[in-house]
Amino acid sequence: MNNDDKKNPMWLTLGVYGAVGFQLSIAVVAGWFLGNYFDQRWNTSPWLALLGLISGFIGGFVNLIRMLSWHQNRKK
Repeated sequence: MNNDDKKNPMWLTLGVYGAVGFQLSIAVVAGWFLGNYFDQRWNTSPWLALLGLISGFIGGFVNLIRMLSWHQNRKK
């Protein structure tokens, strides 16, 4: 840990949790938009949008678990 982390660990924690929430929401929205784009292109509505939404949700949660695990290991 550098000196700034020791002075304000609250800001580091808020930054990590803020990034996790932002990345989760971006993954879900990006999956939905990408699936919706291919649905319109190939006329498969709503299946690819749902698949993209679910994939984004799973990918976002995998990233959430990785970030929180990294943050926990960093605190030790």
